Amino acid sequence: MPQNQPPPTDPPAAMSAALSGAAPAPRTLRHVIADEAQAAAAELNGWQQRYQQLTPGVFRAEVSQVTYGDVHVFREQTTQALLEEGEAARGYVSLALPHVQCEDGWFHGYRMHGYSLLCAGNGQALAMRTPRELDLTGLTMPLPALDRAVALASGEPRRLDQLAGVRQLRPAVGNELRAALLSVLATAAIEAEVFSNRFVESAMRDALLLAAATALTADDDRSREPLPTAGARRQLVADAYALVRTAPDHGWSVLALCERLGVSRRTLQYSFNEVTGLAPLDFVRAVRMNGVRLALRAGPAEPVGAVAARFGFHHLPRFAAQYRAFFGELPSQTLARRRGTA
Repeated sequence: MPQNQPPPTDPPAAMSAALSGAAPAPRTLRHVIADEAQAAAAELNGWQQRYQQLTPGVFRAEVSQVTYGDVHVFREQTTQALLEEGEAARGYVSLALPHVQCEDGWFHGYRMHGYSLLCAGNGQALAMRTPRELDLTGLTMPLPALDRAVALASGEPRRLDQLAGVRQLRPAVGNELRAALLSVLATAAIEAEVFSNRFVESAMRDALLLAAATALTADDDRSREPLPTAGARRQLVADAYALVRTAPDHGWSVLALCERLGVSRRTLQYSFNEVTGLAPLDFVRAVRMNGVRLALRAGPAEPVGAVAARFGFHHLPRFAAQYRAFFGELPSQTLARRRGTA
């Protein structure tokens, strides 16, 4: 299991930058294939590990990884059983999820099976015996950033500095986390220009932190904050609406909204569902879409791409498809009707 050495970005500063919309450190994307165990370990950027092949046969490894700011997402696929040893970086946490069919592996003395979430970090020693066929997806992130995300996800602070071992997840929770990680890798490989935008990167980083925090707290009932009253729900949605209207091009993720509004993810989602019938990010997207439409219909002549960018849509083909699905016409058609050329 990969354990990252600290990236050059300072964790608390990077968390603040992501939530404020500031540009994170440049993203890098790599996909490598190796035919020797230690060579596979060496391909993992900045990680110090020792791999030893335990079973006879031809070895093959595929490693995909994307890094932006201080969050590192990876997928490691290997053949042959391995002994992986190393040490986790202080101040960082790694979470990894093997494929549900990965059996016969051990991590920190715990057997891997089903939806096992592997946890290591903050200077702890790493000891893992992989199955003959391993497909592992995970991420490494700063401990302060994960602490904050967990507090926003659960509604109370938690101590994660001794996070270690194996946690068994419910299938729905495990599938959601794995899908989020694989989506990041797939999108970064196919649409690299999307991730080069600072708002998209910061929003994706927040989404990954929240996905990790949700997995860690999904079955934790120690704290359930009371649900807000009807008036409080309406006020919360109104405050969120004001934020989006004021800075429509900001990378508004669920984590960023929770941070700015001072509420947990549960409170935010409950309030939006009750007041608007929409999930928070669906509401944000609708507000932005309507902002673009109003600007195209009423503002001075301006290219569609420039108007869309002002409202946080930086990938024009994707925006055009979403706009058409939302309003039943392309943004260029809206602009043409305003000009009287349609």
